[in-house]
Amino acid sequence: MKKYLLFVVLFLLVSCGQESSGTADISEKINEYLGVTPYLPETEYPIGHVHIEYSPKFQDGKVTRGDPFKATIEYNLSQDERADETFKEAWEARDQFREIIYGELYEDQSAIVMNVYNGGPGNLQGADVIEIDGHEVQYQHIQRDLEVVVMLISIKGIGYEIQYLTEENDIEEEAKAFAKEIINNN
Repeated sequence: MKKYLLFVVLFLLVSCGQESSGTADISEKINEYLGVTPYLPETEYPIGHVHIEYSPKFQDGKVTRGDPFKATIEYNLSQDERADETFKEAWEARDQFREIIYGELYEDQSAIVMNVYNGGPGNLQGADVIEIDGHEVQYQHIQRDLEVVVMLISIKGIGYEIQYLTEENDIEEEAKAFAKEIINNN
């Protein structure tokens, strides 16, 4: 009985540890490319894929991949519909300067798209500057065909550009809570 109980406890510990380390593993993978380890919040929305973008480099009259400068993390509303080969080929052909480092492409709608930079994310033209937990955040709430909250955060040498796209009644509060989690875990 003791062996069985010990096995159950160990199984639960390992299972819980794997679940919580999922985004930590992705952060470490991003670090291999950008030299920074961003905090990636775990949400009710699964991470569909992460890709790295490279700057173009001119070499011997040809344009080639330069250094990596940005990681894009796409949280999807669901992972019900994986992209077919035609979609994947079109996605890859559209920009030769990006590479998927985690996950798969999905045709499901994006819930959150977050870009991560080694350094600041730049400026968001026309944005308000708000304070979240004592930290300045460039903030813009756009209500057109699609409602979206866009935020830029620079913290400890890591730039975050967040596009919060969920179609919830309290999108602004959800987006601010997402940003607050990033701020509090850096």
